Amino acid sequence: MEEMASASKPVFSVADEGRALRNLMWMWWITAVTYNAVAIPVIWDPAQHSFLVRDSTWTPPHLMIFGPFFALMMFEAIVFQFYALKKAQPYIRGDIPITLWVFPITVFGFTLGSMLTNEIGHIFLFREEFFSMPTHWNFVLTFMFIYAVGVPEVVRVLHRLGQLEAKAKELVPVEAPAPAPTSAPVRAGRPVARR
Repeated sequence: MEEMASASKPVFSVADEGRALRNLMWMWWITAVTYNAVAIPVIWDPAQHSFLVRDSTWTPPHLMIFGPFFALMMFEAIVFQFYALKKAQPYIRGDIPITLWVFPITVFGFTLGSMLTNEIGHIFLFREEFFSMPTHWNFVLTFMFIYAVGVPEVVRVLHRLGQLEAKAKELVPVEAPAPAPTSAPVRAGRPVARR
């Protein structure tokens, strides 16, 4: 953490910065679990469309994907965005916060743009089993963007947490060894108090 900060950048303590970055890491892991969990109905969806029914809005995997998973992902994105911009972002970025670009492009672009083009494409243009069609390209690009930007951010924040831990160890005073107990002089079998 820089000791000298500009007028627009507040100076944070090691404890506050570490706490905010740890909270940010927890949010990242919760979001990653959600993204991996949505892969189950996403894999189930094209398999069902390939062998059972044509692509439509009300198939069981669509209800899982468009219902709880996307609602949860959008909620996590909003919470993450505000927390990163208000609490954690001043520690890890400069004037243009990277989260301002990552989450609108990935989460909102994924839920709104990608799903809209995918469903319209499958209803009017292509069957679901043609995975090389352009309606699926935005899914690939979206997740490539998530990993290309998110993984380096996680590595950088973990590195910063290691720096903060080393700084905290420097700031904590080393405890002096306790003095060894001394025995009082003895006269005729009785201890005498020191003067």
